[in-house]
Amino acid sequence: MGRPKSATFRTLDLVGLDTFLHVADNVRDNVQDEAEIEIFTVPRVLQDMVSKGWLGEKSGQGFYRKLKEKGESKILALNLQSLTYEPQVKPSSGSLEGAKVVKGARAKLKALLSGGDRYSDLAWNVLKHVLLYSASKLGEIADSIQDIDEAMKWGFNWEMGPFETWDAIGLVSSVKRMEAEGLKIPQWVTEWIEAGGTSFYKKEAGQLFHVMSGRYKAVEQPQEVISLRDLKEQKQVIRSNAGASLIDLGDGVACLEFHSPNNAIGEDILNMISQSQEEIRKRDYAGLVIANQGRNFCVGANLMLLLMEAEDEEWDEVDEIISLFQRTMYQLKRFEKPVIAAPHRMTLGGGVEVCLPADQVIATAESYYGLVEVGVGLIPAGGGCKEFALRASQQANLPEVDLQPYINRLFETIGMAKVSTSGYDAKRLGYLRPSDRIVINPDYMIHEAKQAVLRLAASDYEPIQETKLRVVGAEGKAVLQLGAIGMRESGYISDHDLLIAKKLAHVLAGGDVPTGTFVTEQYMLDLEREAFLSLCGEAKTRQRMKYMLSKGKPLRN
Repeated sequence: MGRPKSATFRTLDLVGLDTFLHVADNVRDNVQDEAEIEIFTVPRVLQDMVSKGWLGEKSGQGFYRKLKEKGESKILALNLQSLTYEPQVKPSSGSLEGAKVVKGARAKLKALLSGGDRYSDLAWNVLKHVLLYSASKLGEIADSIQDIDEAMKWGFNWEMGPFETWDAIGLVSSVKRMEAEGLKIPQWVTEWIEAGGTSFYKKEAGQLFHVMSGRYKAVEQPQEVISLRDLKEQKQVIRSNAGASLIDLGDGVACLEFHSPNNAIGEDILNMISQSQEEIRKRDYAGLVIANQGRNFCVGANLMLLLMEAEDEEWDEVDEIISLFQRTMYQLKRFEKPVIAAPHRMTLGGGVEVCLPADQVIATAESYYGLVEVGVGLIPAGGGCKEFALRASQQANLPEVDLQPYINRLFETIGMAKVSTSGYDAKRLGYLRPSDRIVINPDYMIHEAKQAVLRLAASDYEPIQETKLRVVGAEGKAVLQLGAIGMRESGYISDHDLLIAKKLAHVLAGGDVPTGTFVTEQYMLDLEREAFLSLCGEAKTRQRMKYMLSKGKPLRN
């Protein structure tokens, strides 16, 4: 339905049931309409739960309760009749399976509602009242349907607002179904359909219109809102392949957009990164923004392709995949024009490594940012280890400053696959630099990135030069590995975790050179690639890769 995974009852647990009661009671006490008073009268079961202190997440139990049994977390669900907690039963039906097959919230919702089973009926019986209530409040709580849609998307993290949802399921057909069920349709909706209206929104030549006072009116967007979809409809694509497109943002700035499945990085995206630089040189553009408006910025490299090559023992092919990634990121870092990366939501593994060559990162406040390769039995090898080791060296920029504590923190962050809970947390973890910025409104992200390109271009921009970095060497590696061995002996990690940790320590320390040695970036990249290839040859690593692809979570083997 395009709603958050927390859905209804888990969201109530997160909000707090006592908070919800206060909100509902406040509305009930301040409305005059009897039907609305009834709607906002809280069910007895909710009142009973609050009186018991079952307030949700903050009290440890609400509609759900999390337990730990034999070291594993288990989530129980509340039986509303007996008020006891029971194991969750995963629902299954034709409508749910049909919704899984199609892509996109609009198509999924339509498939769900047309299923004709109890889950399909449940979705319809919930949704129809939301749509009618929203329409009845137009003019009372908001002047336009766009305001209502945006309020619901921003406030509840819906993919579609009520009127966008209504268009997705079919305005005319759904209203007929509501009328057949005896529901009262707001007059303005009926009049709009009688006048020939078949949707609340329409788009022409990249311009969005919505219904207002019985006619279509152009949707006014702030200049800070840039829609890549609209730009593509306006034929602003400079170059494109299956995985990515280069789009003209205007004012001499281009945007590289990923659009592969899950925005996973493969050869097509890497090729487009190189081709984008060629196009920008040829057209004498000011610079490049790397951004997209998918659900997540990038979940990493194409793990399936990598696993297939490793299973077939095509080690030359695996080596070339990693080499291509490294070369592409190295060239991007040396590009003579400004590059700004604008990640959002999940930015993991290779997604982080794509951002590292940028002159500046402008991330959204909701950014889950981290190098998570150890979760699939590997280490970062697209420049991630090298780049963060370089930053550590630059932070401890005097020979008398002890570099080891910086590398220790880096080893812990990457070795434990730490992922930020926000853009600000990414700064705390050291993934983002002090000069990187956080944007609160994700709709403004690409505009902010574009402005950053223009500012750098106007300031006599010079590309980043090749830099040597100081490493902790063999002695520092021993410190890192000793910490990992201690964790293994304490039972916190497995033997395979220890193997990965030793490989990671070897790379981050700069190998077996003397402490304080200065090495080149290419030397560090070679260490990354060597460690990555050796781990691909491990059966337990391939087991982790398969498990992640099939289950969507890490295997601790």
